[in-house]
Amino acid sequence: MNRAFVSVVIFLSLHLSRATPLGHVTSKDNGKIFFKRTLVNYQDEITSLKNNIAALEERVTKLETGKASHVMLSNQVENIGSGIDENHKISKRAIYRRRKIFRREVAFHATLTKPSATVKMLENIVFSNVITNIGHAYNHHTGVFTAPIHGTYTFNTNIVAERGHYIEASIVRNGEVAVSAISDHRFSQDGKHFTTWDQGNAVAILRLNKGDKVAVALQWPEGSHAIHGRGKSSFSGYLLR
Repeated sequence: MNRAFVSVVIFLSLHLSRATPLGHVTSKDNGKIFFKRTLVNYQDEITSLKNNIAALEERVTKLETGKASHVMLSNQVENIGSGIDENHKISKRAIYRRRKIFRREVAFHATLTKPSATVKMLENIVFSNVITNIGHAYNHHTGVFTAPIHGTYTFNTNIVAERGHYIEASIVRNGEVAVSAISDHRFSQDGKHFTTWDQGNAVAILRLNKGDKVAVALQWPEGSHAIHGRGKSSFSGYLLR
């Protein structure tokens, strides 16, 4: 045998003599085995936690991406809503301008300025003093208003009876009574004094077709009756829409 082979045999003999025989494992060796197993378990748990953390990070990223998309969508909806509101405002302004340009104005106001006027039953009261007549729909010769366009109108009349007279005057549409006003200025019961001045008033809101006629006519009583003038009695009206 050569020296190298002898050295290997001696080395193996010494190593085997130091090794622990099977069946003779000490408590110290048990501790090492338990430590190794525990370490392996911890490493497995750490690996599992790392995997969970990675999954959570991925989920958070998705949520943040979804939130960003939601915010973006909300902003888009808000911008669309703002655009709609702005377009609506523009449309309203355009409609208002068109109405302002094309809307027809109709209004009149006439009074009875002479001291008094005598009117027969069912006869129109002619308010000849025209203060306003926008649209020229009121005829101060006949006391009749003729609707120039279809629409809703409002009318008002003030009536004051002359001393010693009782008057029931009505706003009439195409000859039919819409509303009435009463003024009573007859003698007191002892026949020596007049009652206080009494002014009757009536208001009518009427839906008219083009060409409909509105006037104030004496409805009661029969015979001739005097109306006090001097601006105390009047007839007016205008187009609402």
